[in-house]
Amino acid sequence: MSQKKANTDGKIPTKYLLPKFSLTIKVVVGFYLLYTSYELMDGVVGGEGRDKYLLGAFMIGFAVAGILLIFLSGRALLQGRYVGGALDAGDEEDGSPEIPAGGAAETDEGTETAASGQETGRKQE
Repeated sequence: MSQKKANTDGKIPTKYLLPKFSLTIKVVVGFYLLYTSYELMDGVVGGEGRDKYLLGAFMIGFAVAGILLIFLSGRALLQGRYVGGALDAGDEEDGSPEIPAGGAAETDEGTETAASGQETGRKQE
């Protein structure tokens, strides 16, 4: 993680963080890749000719990818580098105004406009 993305207190803006669910899925996929690598071992040991080397290459590739996914995503989960985690600084850095959950923002004229730009109603004065 580069220093440009982190605040002075070490916290990271939300726009640079993944959701906790995504990190958890990455850890599960990493374990699945390790399992697949282990299952390919029978083909490497009992294989003949080119199959042995091809399965060996896939076994090594799956193992390395699985270990990296587990290590990097697991570390991010444990350190709290996810949306809502301990290192989440929130959205105060980007300077954009907050839009209500309904997707409508109130303008100066007193009208509400939807995200598509169409007028949805007027405020009573």
